[in-house]
Amino acid sequence: MGVAEAIATGGELTESVACNLCGSDDPEVLFPAGLAQRNRIVRCRQCGLMYASPRHKLVDSKDYERFEAEGLLLDVDANRDHPFRWRYDKERFQRQDYDEVKRFLNGSHPQRGRLLEVGCSMGQLLDYFREDGWTVQGVDPWKEAALFTAKKMGIPCSPTTLEGAKLLGNSLDVLVMLHVIEHVENPAGTMKEVFRVLKPGGYAVIETPRYDTLMFRLFGRRERSLSCDGHIYFFTAESLQRLCENAGFELVRREYNGRSLSVHRSLWNIAVMTKSKALRHGVESMGTSTGLDRLRLYVNLRDMQRVVVRKPAM
Repeated sequence: MGVAEAIATGGELTESVACNLCGSDDPEVLFPAGLAQRNRIVRCRQCGLMYASPRHKLVDSKDYERFEAEGLLLDVDANRDHPFRWRYDKERFQRQDYDEVKRFLNGSHPQRGRLLEVGCSMGQLLDYFREDGWTVQGVDPWKEAALFTAKKMGIPCSPTTLEGAKLLGNSLDVLVMLHVIEHVENPAGTMKEVFRVLKPGGYAVIETPRYDTLMFRLFGRRERSLSCDGHIYFFTAESLQRLCENAGFELVRREYNGRSLSVHRSLWNIAVMTKSKALRHGVESMGTSTGLDRLRLYVNLRDMQRVVVRKPAM
C-alpha cells in the first residue's frame, strides 16, 4: 500500500522503533495499542523515555498530504462558524501566555534579531514577537496554516518541517518550538538540527506535555495529552533535559506552565479524558451558539513544561 492510499483508507502502516534517547530496544509496555491511543505506549527500561512503538509511520510532522481545498483557512479570522475557528481563537488566547519568555528573550537580545517558529500554525505568536521588533518567520507542515501565515499575517512561512526548510547553519538568534517535539519522528535528530541553525549563544524555547506529574499518576491512560493520537513521544522533565543536552544545549530556564483556553475547549479536553464519544459529540455540537468559545480561562495543572536552552557561545 502506498502512502497516499494509506492516508485515504486509514491503512495500518506501522513500524517499531528503539529508544530515541539511548538507543536501547528493551522497552516495557505501559498501554497496549487502542487503550490510551491508537499506538502502543512503552517506556525504555534503560533511560525511562516514554514513546509509541509500534507506531503509525504517517506521523503528524510528515503528513503533508491533507485533502483540504487550497485557501481553507483564509477566512477563519472573519468567520465565527469556520470549522477551524476554535484553533484560531485558541492561538490568539495563548499569545499572552508567553509574556514572560518574551521578556527574557527581549532582555537577552535588546537589538532583537531573527526568530523562527517551528510549527507556527496561523502565525499568532510570530505576530506577537514581531510587535516587539523581531524579524520573524515560520515553518509548518500543514500547507494551509503556512498559507494563512504568509498571506493573512504577512509573515514568511514555508509549508515544511524544520529539516525540510534547509536553513543556513548559525543563522538564527532564537528558535521557538511549542508542542511540536512530541509529534516528530526523530526528536534527537530534530534537536541536532535546532542546534545547527542557531547562532552560537542563540536560544531555543521548547514546550511539550510532561509525564512525571500527579495528573498522569491519577489519570493514566485517560490523561489528556497521552490520548492524542499524534503524540508519539512523552517527556518527563528529566528526559526533555537529556534530549536537549545530548544535542549540545545548556539548560537556562525551566517552568511548569499552564495554558489559556476557552471554556468550550476546556470542556472538550474533559470529554477527551472520559473517552466518551457521546460526550465529545455533545461538546462539539455546542458550536459557537453558547458563547463559551469566547470565555477565556487560564489553567495550570503543571502537566506542561517549557524550557529555554542555549547553544554555547564559541
